[in-house]
Amino acid sequence: MKIKSYKILRIGLIAIALQCAAGCKRDFLKPDPLSIYEPSVTFTTKEGLLAAVTACNRNLTHVWYGENAPILTDMLFSEEAVSGITDKSGPAQDLNAVITPTSNNDDINTNHINYFWREGYNGIKYANTIISNVDRVPGLDPALKDQMLGMAYFHRAFRYLWLVFDFGDVPFLTQEVTSPKVNYKSTKASVILQKITSDMEFAVEHVPATGDFGAVTKGACQQLLIKCYLATSQFDKAIATANDLINGSGYSLMTNSFGTFVNPMPNVHNITRNVIWDLHRWQNKSIGANKESIMTLVSREELANSRQDMFTMRNATPYYSGTGLQLITTPTGKAGMSSSYTATNGKIDIRKTYGRGIAHSRGTWYSNHAIWDDPDDLRHSRATGNWMNMEDLVYNNPSLQSSGDAYYGKNVQLRDAAGKLLVTDTVRTWFDWPHYKLYIETPRAETQDNYNGGAGDWYVYRLAETYLLRAEAYFWKGDLALAAADVNTIRSRAKCTKMYNAGEMTMGKIMDERCRELYYEELRHMELSRVSYIFATTHKSDEFGKSYTVENLSKDSYWYNRVITYNDFYRKNVTTTYGTVFRISPYHLLWPVPQGDIDANSSGRINQNFGYSGYEKNVEPYANLEDALAGEK
Repeated sequence: MKIKSYKILRIGLIAIALQCAAGCKRDFLKPDPLSIYEPSVTFTTKEGLLAAVTACNRNLTHVWYGENAPILTDMLFSEEAVSGITDKSGPAQDLNAVITPTSNNDDINTNHINYFWREGYNGIKYANTIISNVDRVPGLDPALKDQMLGMAYFHRAFRYLWLVFDFGDVPFLTQEVTSPKVNYKSTKASVILQKITSDMEFAVEHVPATGDFGAVTKGACQQLLIKCYLATSQFDKAIATANDLINGSGYSLMTNSFGTFVNPMPNVHNITRNVIWDLHRWQNKSIGANKESIMTLVSREELANSRQDMFTMRNATPYYSGTGLQLITTPTGKAGMSSSYTATNGKIDIRKTYGRGIAHSRGTWYSNHAIWDDPDDLRHSRATGNWMNMEDLVYNNPSLQSSGDAYYGKNVQLRDAAGKLLVTDTVRTWFDWPHYKLYIETPRAETQDNYNGGAGDWYVYRLAETYLLRAEAYFWKGDLALAAADVNTIRSRAKCTKMYNAGEMTMGKIMDERCRELYYEELRHMELSRVSYIFATTHKSDEFGKSYTVENLSKDSYWYNRVITYNDFYRKNVTTTYGTVFRISPYHLLWPVPQGDIDANSSGRINQNFGYSGYEKNVEPYANLEDALAGEK
């Protein structure tokens, strides 16, 4: 079960970097070969195969790492978060206005919808290059060949899962493209789901249970297969696979403190050691003692040539201080906050403690307050230091200290005694956050005045999600007592005292628990879209008393009803200080296919999604696997 080291991520990185410099930015529909490799050179040795697998692994990290990482775009299309950037018109807030097939949909200042399209197909082309060329390696052991195929199938299926549930019917590619091709055609999502499910069954049989940290293992393949089984309504198989992963693969939930304890700033924000804090320290995510970790992404400070910074402390914490700005004032009207100095001579270094946030993502009332129904939940615990409320911050402006102001070191206030607002921008500046998730040391920032969240390992899959996936499968089958038991297992680990019974169990309860447990880990929009699709294919009613059809999901879906019910920004059409109004529509369940790729496909037709310009030109997609495979030739 347990993965062993991170050496695989170093194999072939120089070669991959050189190849990616030439190929990673290519649109997948440009009339040149998709593969960034020269098969006659790369695929003559086992090391060449490993380098290709490394490219797949490396490509995957970019979803979570970096400033305004793509996962934040996925989150803002949900009930749990919105873009908190309020000083410009570009961010994805009025989605009706800024999300179009021709808008700037892959930029740090707007959104990363097109990232999921482009890098989805980049990951697929890397995987297909392995699949199409694995037989070229002379003398390759058959067992190793099947392992490599299984890993490639994992990466291809991982990308297709997000492509299908973000973009719907999309082109289906299963082979390396070795000559110019401009006649792509969309394939029905159901066809793609059936194929990647069978691929993942193969992967589970052949990918080894152990491997290097950051690598694909059997456990990761099982987790992905469970999602495929759910999407194809094979609920008994989903349960059986989850049972094996939970009970027979050596994994287990971490229920006690373990690994390295980090208490970085005890004088400003003290941590009382607890299992939730330890579980989310990057030092503990990829170690043998962590039996819950199924798949991680590896980024280490000591790996200077390959490390990537998470930027969590910049991306998802409030913009409480800026140069020359008084974003939070004291009740006496003085500038209250500063993040621009080191904590010396008794100064309170808020910057190093919490990060220099700019609120690329800010939680909603739903994710910060409404779902927390148990005061003992460690994941929302201020007493242990896990969770941070704005009122836990203190006024730290050095001018207050030097002048002997009584408010220095006192807790910040939203309003004064008369009710006057003391915050100039509550959207960007005033919200809570999960400190245990977002805190990552930034040692290189000691001389840079910015703590953004440094290099650190990150979870792709944990066993906690396996329990919640099995709960979902039980829900679809109507076994609500068993669904409740799995949700309660996760709640019990978090020291909750409030547990659910069968009569309370809805899909909403499961999705609430996913938000509590998997915030900034799961692709929230993708998962909600996946569940919406299952509601439509099973015709089962949701907690809103509604049922849906696949044909009309872009007009009414489980996703939309959750978002418009629980995301108060979209529901109330909140207006930012810049004047932008938060808006979302039912058709945003699926994102626009980039118009440039549709236009470049001059001899075929890639369909556009309902609600976007060009939808009226759609043609019938491939409706079976045979036609889709024939269309590749």
